[in-house]
Amino acid sequence: MLLTACADRRRIPQVGEGSISQRLLVAARGLTAERETGEVAATEELERLATTLRAELDHHPREPPIEVVDRVVFGRQRFSREVDDSGLEVVLLPSVLRTRRGSCVGLGTLYLALGDLLGIPMRGILLPGHFFVRAWDNSRWRNVELLREGEEHPSEWYRARWPVPPTTKSVYDRALTEDEVLAIVEYDIGNELRRRGRVPESRRAFERSVAHFPSFPEAEASLGAMMQLSGELDAAARAYNLAKQISPQLAGVDDNIRLLESERVSRGAR
Repeated sequence: MLLTACADRRRIPQVGEGSISQRLLVAARGLTAERETGEVAATEELERLATTLRAELDHHPREPPIEVVDRVVFGRQRFSREVDDSGLEVVLLPSVLRTRRGSCVGLGTLYLALGDLLGIPMRGILLPGHFFVRAWDNSRWRNVELLREGEEHPSEWYRARWPVPPTTKSVYDRALTEDEVLAIVEYDIGNELRRRGRVPESRRAFERSVAHFPSFPEAEASLGAMMQLSGELDAAARAYNLAKQISPQLAGVDDNIRLLESERVSRGAR
């Protein structure tokens, strides 16, 4: 779980081997503008940012830690949201650190990485089409809306904007595991690679997403689409049906199944 025990604030923040921070950096390998040097530079920048935040937290011990993080990240460090661009630059942690710009996933994973380094318990939360975090605020879990500079909003506010459909497995509006957070990143990677026409690479990203988060219906359906493009109609059908079993109202799946059946009929008629 993305629940980090309270840490000694005197410790210099460092990205640990196998930590969620490192795993988020590794997920961007080969996909950032800097290529080989990007991960090293991003690690150094993440640790520098965490060190700055550690000093600020020590200077304001009575202030809720998440409010200190919000003020430094969106104020002094000038991170900003991106809601129009869906490219990898606003999703992957190295690029978010470099450009100071991120989507809900990009800023959300930045906060999870900082929480890991600072010992502030945080959890990733998935909604259909949205991602945010919850942070432990002394005696309660507090919603942190990264597209509004860390503003707190009640759960009702989220449910009104991103309604949760009925599912047969627990998918949305709950604390995600580290693997499941990585699945969200891989899903976004897969979508962008698909837009670029890089079908084999997109498929591998969706396969990793499904492996990390087996009940993630959007990833399962997207994997099915890549299988269909590759001509693997039986495998695509299984993926579509599994996605539909998990989320019966998932948009686009019925259309994909109809197209697949039409393709099967067309092949049989040849």
